Amino acid sequence: MSIARTESASGRVREAGPGRRKSTFRPEVQGLRALAVLMVVTYHVWLGRVSGGVDIFLLISAFLLTLSFVRRVEAGKSFNLLSHWLHLLKRLLPAAVVVLLGILAGTWLFLPQSRWPDVLDQAWASLLYRQNWLLADTAVDYYAQDHSGASPLQHFWSLSIQGQVFILWPLIFAGAALVWRLLRRYRRRLFLRADVSYRLVMLVAFAGIFIASLIFSIEQTATNQAYAYFDTRTRLWEFALGSLLALAMPYLKPGKVLRIVLGWAGLAAMVSCGLLLTVDRSFPGYVALWPTLAAAAIIVAGQSGSRFGVDRLLSWKPLVALGDNSYALYLWHWPVLVLALAGAGIESPTLVQGLCIVAASIALAVLTTRFVEKPLREWHWPQLRAWRTAVVIAACCAVLAGPVAVWQTSLTAEEAAAAAQPRELTPGAASLAPEYAGKPTPEGRIIPVPAAMKNEWADIDGLCTDANVPSDPLLAGCLQNTRPGDRHEENRGAGRFPRATVHGRLGPGRQGTRLGSGDAAQGQLPLRRRIVRTGRSLQCLQPGKRRLRHGAPAGRRVHRCVADPIAGTLRNGGSRLP
Repeated sequence: MSIARTESASGRVREAGPGRRKSTFRPEVQGLRALAVLMVVTYHVWLGRVSGGVDIFLLISAFLLTLSFVRRVEAGKSFNLLSHWLHLLKRLLPAAVVVLLGILAGTWLFLPQSRWPDVLDQAWASLLYRQNWLLADTAVDYYAQDHSGASPLQHFWSLSIQGQVFILWPLIFAGAALVWRLLRRYRRRLFLRADVSYRLVMLVAFAGIFIASLIFSIEQTATNQAYAYFDTRTRLWEFALGSLLALAMPYLKPGKVLRIVLGWAGLAAMVSCGLLLTVDRSFPGYVALWPTLAAAAIIVAGQSGSRFGVDRLLSWKPLVALGDNSYALYLWHWPVLVLALAGAGIESPTLVQGLCIVAASIALAVLTTRFVEKPLREWHWPQLRAWRTAVVIAACCAVLAGPVAVWQTSLTAEEAAAAAQPRELTPGAASLAPEYAGKPTPEGRIIPVPAAMKNEWADIDGLCTDANVPSDPLLAGCLQNTRPGDRHEENRGAGRFPRATVHGRLGPGRQGTRLGSGDAAQGQLPLRRRIVRTGRSLQCLQPGKRRLRHGAPAGRRVHRCVADPIAGTLRNGGSRLP
């Protein structure tokens, strides 16, 4: 989900003066943001389901952004897109960078080294607002019940989509303004009887985006939901719906009774979405219309003028205050949850543990808003010149890019040093032979280094055929990476047996070794023997996937294999070896 703040994203559109709320401030919208983030946090921590809060925030952000730009055009003010984008990034990046640095620290403390490279890659993607495409390409399971193995940066996908739209939408506003001026100039030549309003041009543009994106979203969700969930194109209709709502607001004037009904009906529908609907595997298709239309109904209800209106609840000061911290709360809640679960070694929190996670997230959010986001937002120096704003943005990027680059360089150097060892120090599977007994190699480095574990997968072409088909039911559906008849030494072992890696102590005085690494000279042990010997069991893995979602504790043997298009991983576990 995403709740990045824009100049108008907090429910404020124009300044009314120092120290005062802006003249067009809508407290019920800010309360709606707070309620949506509470839904997301609650569903993530305890229910492990999608709440629809992401979609609500996308709609709200587009709604407020459109109001701001339309008022600018109708007031005769010119666009300065570069200044707008710089100002936007200056507001968004500081808090995000602080959270990213905190995630890197938590990764070093709580996550196994085998997961470090992925976290560092996602740190770059999050900084550059392309995290959603990275997750889409790796087919991440957003609905996984076990959050302890999820990436602490996974939630940046929605911020990335929002950042991309914040670049695209002003271009649409500017393009529509140009078309509007051309239509006014050549009205007679085009046989237009009346002037065309800017709102009408925008209405046509966003209606087209809404229809095209919604159709595409429904089709992609039905055929490739894992990718569609993170695809910016399947989410554009939610932004377009928010923009259409903003354009139609001057013409939507329901009576007091209807406002009350719309408000409470929208609130009930919004809160119950994740509970009543089977949203797993169905977002962001037509099912996402439920929470977005519910939020739209609340916005249309607006200020009802009645003590029975839902705006009385949403304008409650604590809720509005939480809305002021909603961006930082969203940034913090997911990494706090993931790192807490990983550190405690549990898959889901209890009620008390969940409350502690939520409390810690709120505390960090308040501190981040108070000491990072707000001071930089009110800092006068960058506002004087565009280049000054650019300097602040570059400094924020450098603060994160430096540690990430140094960390990745050190991991690469460690991997290269391990790979460059003499073969005598890394005999591979031959270390299991009797002649190696009592010959320790304490100076040898474990191969592969933990950070390179994800590369220890065979290249597989398809299901095992002919003589490669195993007779053991446990290995039914194994995969081979060479066609029958191809006797290439490097691939022969992986064709007959799933490739596995053993990492850890193998016996008295012997260091770790690598089995099934593609080097036939090192030998292969039958996979069944290894399974029986260690008591491991197969774990599900999607077809074609090569990486293990969970890391392994240091000092334990770790097996990895590709044994089935569905079941394909030997999880870490078992007792320490002598």
